Formats: sequence, structure tokens, C-alpha cells
Amino acid sequence: MEISQIQLNYIDVEDRMVLRINMGVEQHLTLVLTRRIVRFMLDSLSVLLQRISPPATQAPKAGTAAAAPSANANEPPAALGQIGKDTTPFEERAPEGNVLNVGRAAVLVNNAACQQTDTGLTFTFLIEPLQPVNLNLSAHLGLGVSQLLTELSSRAQWFDVTAIGQRETSKEALMELMPNQGSVTYH
Repeated sequence: MEISQIQLNYIDVEDRMVLRINMGVEQHLTLVLTRRIVRFMLDSLSVLLQRISPPATQAPKAGTAAAAPSANANEPPAALGQIGKDTTPFEERAPEGNVLNVGRAAVLVNNAACQQTDTGLTFTFLIEPLQPVNLNLSAHLGLGVSQLLTELSSRAQWFDVTAIGQRETSKEALMELMPNQGSVTYH
């Protein structure tokens, strides 16, 4: 099933984040994320971003011609926390469309795992007593989710702003996070 919209909210009373995903016309999934799960997701997404980012090129020397402006140079920058160009409001879904078939609107994620793939990554969210839920993200969608999580984590003051997505990225650090060639489980 294809993801049509993703929304992330911070609930200050519970000190949790709510991830809402709309799929297709009527189906949806709503997950409650703790600080620990969000940190795990950010760490996993930073590994993906390190893997897909092109190697840094040297800056042009002074006096050389500037590079041609990009195709979107005339577009206004996105609003803080806004991802993508679509300004469509988040579409509410009926409770019957919940893919988990539960009466409540949101379920708490107890634990998570991550599998890196060639084109992105797959998060597996463990929800008691329900079956695990897999969320497949392409590299592009993973970048968007990373930006959403980073922005909201910063606003909620969950993590040190300078540390988000900027942890040590040496080969040894990446291997610690991915000990068995792409599978990560957070306990």
C-alpha cells in the first residue's frame, strides 16, 4: 500500500509524538512514539542519509565562476517544518480505516527494529499485543521523515539540537549501529 500523507505531532501532556500515516483513500495508521523510539529512528535515518549522500566535493576556489543556479532557485524556501511542495491539509480518516483494526485511534510502539535496504530502509514497529508493523521508506521519503523528526524533536527539546543527525559517522560507528550488515534492533 502506498503512503499518501505523513503527519507528526508532539503531545506535550504525554511527552510523546504521534505519527499519522494515510495510505490510499481510506486506510490509515496512527502510532505513538516515545523519546527512545524517536532517537532510534533518527539514528537509523542518519545511517541511511550517510549512505545515500554524495561524497562532499571541494568548494570552488576564490575567483572561479559560480555554479549555475539550481532549477528551484527561484522558489521560496519551505516554511519551518514543512516538507515538500504540497500544501494540502492532512486528511482525517474514519476509525474503520485503521489498518491495525483496533478501536482506539493510536497505539504505542513498544520497540522497533530497522533493516537497511538498497533503496531505503524498513522500520518494524513492535506493538503489544498486536502483530509488528513494517514501514518501508524510500531514500527520498526517509529524508522527509528525518527532517520531520529532527524539527519536532528540536521544538520539543528532546535532544541536544547540535547532536541530531550529527553523531559520529566513522566506519566503526556505523558498524556498531549496523552489526549484521543492515539489521538494527533497539532494546
